[in-house]
Amino acid sequence: MTAVQTLQGEKLLVKIETSSGSGVFAHDCLINMERSFALDSELTETVIPDCDDPSLPGWKQRFKDGLSGDVAGAGQLHTPSVETWFNWFAVDTTKNVRIELNGVAGANGGGYWAGAMKLKSFRVTGPRKNISEVAVELVSHGALTWTDNP
Repeated sequence: MTAVQTLQGEKLLVKIETSSGSGVFAHDCLINMERSFALDSELTETVIPDCDDPSLPGWKQRFKDGLSGDVAGAGQLHTPSVETWFNWFAVDTTKNVRIELNGVAGANGGGYWAGAMKLKSFRVTGPRKNISEVAVELVSHGALTWTDNP
């Protein structure tokens, strides 16, 4: 039997470039409980009719028309990060982001996705008698790439 090679959730890290063009990426403590990364594609569809019997349903053919990557992150509100995230939200700018499978060698599937992203949403909730929480959504702006870990 061959065991599944797994990754603990806290090893999936969302790292943001510390300043434009610096090449230095850091994980912000604002995303401290949950994180997810999704790749999605938009498809166009065409129904191809049956030439022998046009009254029969045709089969659909689908073609990829657009690709995107989305990050969702959440956790307990890390108050020192609020101003930075709000300033990013308030402008139409991108930041370079890496979504890392941290600590996994490339030979075992480790590496990271990278590309420019926009901050789509920034949500803070504060239930009475509880710790405030935050949720953020990032969306890709252009192509994403994959790089193997050494």
